[in-house]
Amino acid sequence: MLIPAVLVAAPLAILLFLVLRTTNGHFTYTLDDPYIHLALARNIWHGHYGINGSEFSAPSSSILWPFLLAPFSASGRLFEYAPLALNFMCLWATIGVMCRIFRDLPVVSRVLVVGSIAISLNLYGLVFIGMEHSLQILLVTVVMLPLIYRDSEGGIGIKVPNYVFAALIALPLTRYEGLAISLPVLLFLFVHGYRKAAVLSITIIALTVGSFSAFLHVNGLNYLPSSVLAKTDLGGIPGIAYNLHENLQAYGFILLPVAWVLGVYWQTSRSRCFVVLAATVFHFVFGHFGWFGRYEVYYILFIVVLSVRLAVDSGLKMIPAILCLPFVFQSLIVATLYTPQAAENIYGQQAQMARITAMLGAPIAVNDLGLVALRSGQYTLDLWGLGSIEALRNRLRGGDSEWIAALMARKHAQYAFVYDAWFPHKPASWIRVGELKLLQKKITPYSDLVSLYAVDPSSAAKLRSTLRSFAQQNVSQDFSVAIY
Repeated sequence: MLIPAVLVAAPLAILLFLVLRTTNGHFTYTLDDPYIHLALARNIWHGHYGINGSEFSAPSSSILWPFLLAPFSASGRLFEYAPLALNFMCLWATIGVMCRIFRDLPVVSRVLVVGSIAISLNLYGLVFIGMEHSLQILLVTVVMLPLIYRDSEGGIGIKVPNYVFAALIALPLTRYEGLAISLPVLLFLFVHGYRKAAVLSITIIALTVGSFSAFLHVNGLNYLPSSVLAKTDLGGIPGIAYNLHENLQAYGFILLPVAWVLGVYWQTSRSRCFVVLAATVFHFVFGHFGWFGRYEVYYILFIVVLSVRLAVDSGLKMIPAILCLPFVFQSLIVATLYTPQAAENIYGQQAQMARITAMLGAPIAVNDLGLVALRSGQYTLDLWGLGSIEALRNRLRGGDSEWIAALMARKHAQYAFVYDAWFPHKPASWIRVGELKLLQKKITPYSDLVSLYAVDPSSAAKLRSTLRSFAQQNVSQDFSVAIY
């Protein structure tokens, strides 16, 4: 327990202190997305699936995570800290499992190995993202256990406990790309004698994912969540080819250790070779990378831990290579280092949009949904489409801006706070009343400038008056408000 305490508590305490200092004591996550999950979870707790109580929507990329958060909505002001607490516990457990994986190493070497992996792969930064990725990482480390331990004939060197199968089921429910690891591992376990458990697990996954898709469809949505559709290129073979090219360009170098692992397993355990090859193909073809060091971490952790464990078993000296990990995964290190500034960005932009909306006391249209939906207390129309299936379908269809004006009119939204670049075609009726500008270095928002619009002269006058009051009450080094 001492090693997890040192490797988890101290780094997270430092990051938390820096986050609170940069946000002037207003704890904020490093992305706006976790607030989408919180808003959804709050409505789930009240018996409704959606961002707004008057309509269904599927803004979460995770089936499981909003339901885990839902009971905490009864905790009042502490509700927003629930993702932080859950992610802290997930990271603690992840470090514990990795310490078990490398338990044969001397204590100092174990700390260096596990600590280097944690810092190099942004495991600390993921806690402050506030989403389901820390849980995803924990589940990946757990489902690796049958691959790590093997007997002299390449079989499973341990009796696979039930919690491994539970993790295999939960992994794709936490994030859909978990299928890239769960399915190959379950087939591996099927081949190695766990036939009933593997078949039962695959059946549960299929029924759960299928039932969730049917639930969405019955309620007028697509079979996949809007958040998945909005961020996925469904352009057939060209789209898949483009995605593969982008992944190879970003992380093609990881194929070098993959090739080494495949070579070793080809000689000793071809069933394990299949698992690594299948997971790699699935991730590079269908997976993504980036978005502040969160999309690819589950797969990279899978490969790095397997590679290091295999190298140790092969008698190679790994400490020099381990100490080079931070230099190999510089983009993930940068995400960790920029965590305080990213939190400051979200506080200075989305949190202030929520405050202005609350002062307006009227429905609003936005392209960044989370904090406005959670804190403003107003109907929030998501023009990007995560929280509105109508907006998503119209946006993906392309064309002019008539659908925006019509949809806002139906939803009685007289104001729009958007990034101009996201909507090159805007309704002619929009009146640009002001802008909210970040004064610090931009890290996670798309733009440091949010344009504030009204749809007619009377609503423009109200917005202008509200912005004057807001500007008088809030003089900050983090953001500024311009009024036209």
